[in-house]
Amino acid sequence: MTGRKNLTFFEATAIITGYGVGGGIMTVPFLTAKCGIIPLFILLAVGYLISALMHLMVAEVLLRDGGDGQMVELFQKYLLKSKPAVLTWLVFILIVLAFMASLSAYIAGGGQILSQLLPIPLLAGQLIFYVIAAGVILFGLKALGVSEKIAVTGIILIVISFIWGSSRVPFALNLETRGNFQTYLALFGMIMFSFFAIFSVPQVSSGLSWNKKLIPRAILTGIGINAVIIIAIVIMTLGVSDSVEKIAIISLGRSLGSWAHITGSVFILVAMLTSYWSVSFALSTVVEERLHTGTRISWLLATIPGLLIVVLTTADFLDFISLAGGAIALLVALMIVPLYNSARKNGSAIQPEWSLGRMGKPFFQLVVVLGFLAMAAGSVIPG
Repeated sequence: MTGRKNLTFFEATAIITGYGVGGGIMTVPFLTAKCGIIPLFILLAVGYLISALMHLMVAEVLLRDGGDGQMVELFQKYLLKSKPAVLTWLVFILIVLAFMASLSAYIAGGGQILSQLLPIPLLAGQLIFYVIAAGVILFGLKALGVSEKIAVTGIILIVISFIWGSSRVPFALNLETRGNFQTYLALFGMIMFSFFAIFSVPQVSSGLSWNKKLIPRAILTGIGINAVIIIAIVIMTLGVSDSVEKIAIISLGRSLGSWAHITGSVFILVAMLTSYWSVSFALSTVVEERLHTGTRISWLLATIPGLLIVVLTTADFLDFISLAGGAIALLVALMIVPLYNSARKNGSAIQPEWSLGRMGKPFFQLVVVLGFLAMAAGSVIPG
């Protein structure tokens, strides 16, 4: 699983896109309905810039390090090396718990969609989703990249079909600004979670080792695709729907007709698959690198707990997402900037193929920290 395989630019881009497309994008239209279109565009622009800076910081760390280390090992190497070993293990546990929350959310949501589409019992839907989702990552990085490329292409085609469908029904977009600081913060938190793909950056870096200058481009393009999808889904949903549900693309599908309702369900299913693939592959590599358990055992340790959480507990889709978003954001806000500074000071003597330059100065570092603290706060506000 950790063996290096080259990725094409689009495959690497799709891994970044796939990480975030199944989470916050599902709920951004619901939160936008409480705030308005204009606040969405402002918060989307701010969120993109902050997320881009943070992901590019991680990319520069990897380029300066010159290795294939995952995030936990990078933390240990540059921040925690002289600290008690228990701190590294604590970081590892926090990351694993946050990942488990995300994977549980995708299994719960994907299982629900499958149970409605086929139709079959909910448990059967969850098990089928797990088998399809978890099976892909057993075949390694290249299989992940190819699967993400195909799935993201499918998602884009579905969005285009919705644009076509929306042009054929009555369309009215309310530009009124509403809401308050709390609703804006909640929307910002979900936007940031939609862009969040930090733990896939090492995979992108490894897969594009044949041309490292493509790494920042893949990151910016991957996040950008998610931004475009958010804009398209929000505008269409609010333009044709009388009311917006928490998983808002269902509202869009119902407004456009039965074909769109089915297509919307497929969109959700594929989006959750792409996210599950990216998240679970990242978690598997983190587990394998820290525990030295081997590919198959690491795969089981990364995927089975999420399935058990869904089968043995009851929780709302948004609750899972909020838990994951808050935990990861707090960790990132507190540790990425110190990691970045330490890597710039203590990294490999080899000049990196790319760096942030002036964009890595303290002012921009402060912006990143404040942005992700705001994400952490927003992600725990009830929808």
